[in-house]
Amino acid sequence: MRKPFVFGLLCAAFALGCGSSSDEGSSQDVSLSFAAVVGDAEFECGGTYEGLGSDSTTLTLEDFRFYVQDVELKNAEGDWVPVDLEDNQFQIDNVALLDFENGCGEVGNVDLNDQVVGVVPTGEYDGLRFKMGLPFELNHGDASTAPGVLGITALFWNWRGGYKFIRIDSGSIMNNPSVWRMHLGSTGCGMTNDLTTPPEQECTSPNRVDVELDAFDPETNTVIADFAALVAGAPLSTVAEGTPAGCMSEPNNTDCGPLFANLGLPFGDAPGGTQTFFSAD
Repeated sequence: MRKPFVFGLLCAAFALGCGSSSDEGSSQDVSLSFAAVVGDAEFECGGTYEGLGSDSTTLTLEDFRFYVQDVELKNAEGDWVPVDLEDNQFQIDNVALLDFENGCGEVGNVDLNDQVVGVVPTGEYDGLRFKMGLPFELNHGDASTAPGVLGITALFWNWRGGYKFIRIDSGSIMNNPSVWRMHLGSTGCGMTNDLTTPPEQECTSPNRVDVELDAFDPETNTVIADFAALVAGAPLSTVAEGTPAGCMSEPNNTDCGPLFANLGLPFGDAPGGTQTFFSAD
C-alpha cells in the first residue's frame, strides 16, 4: 500500500498551522479479494458438485464470472467512500470483472481474476458494499467493439438486453443436451425487433444485485460467492415449460424465482428477499 503523506515535520518547522490529521488529502491502495465456492468446496472449472438445490442435483460447472460496480468502503466515521478503480485488464470505468473459469468450457478464457484494486483516501475501513452488474450507461452498446472487459461477447446478449451480469454454466453447449445456466441481466428494456438500438431509459427490471457486507476488513477478509447458496431451494433437475434449463432472467420462467430470491431481487409478485449469494470470510 502507498504510505500516507507526512506533513507533521514540515508544519512544525514553518508553523504553517496544518490540521491535526497527518494523512489529510493522502490516499492508499486497496486490494479486495474475491473467491468462488460451491458450498464447502472451492470452485474449479470443470469440477463436479453434488447435492445442489432442492432436489440434490449433481452439476459439472464450466463457467463462473460476474461484473461488479459502485464499489465502496465504510470509513471510521461510518461514511461510505467510493473506491477509485484502476484501469487494467479486468477493470474499466469503475467496473470490474471477477473471472474464476480458466477456459475449460467452450466460451471461456484462460485469464483469471479474483481481485478488485483501486485507491481510497488514507484511513481505516470496516465495511464493503457494491452492486453486481453494470451501470445503465455502460450496459447497452456493441460488445464486439467495446474495450477491455466490456468486449467479452460471451457475457453479452444484445444492445437492448445488455450484458450478462453473471454467467455460471454447467456443461458445454455442444456436448451436453441438458445444459444448466444462470445468466442474470436487465429485462424489460423496450424490446423490439431492432435489437441493435439501445434503450433510451432504464429497463423496468434492472436486476442489479445490491451487496453490503458489514465488519469487512479489506486487508484480511475475502468476498465469497457461493453457487450452492445461489441455488438453495431451487429445483435444478426440472425445467419450466418452454424455457431452457436454469435461468436466463426471463420474467416468465418460474425456475428463476428461488435464484432471484437468493440474490435479493424481486421476481414476479415476490419482493426481493435477503441476498445470500455473497458473504464475507
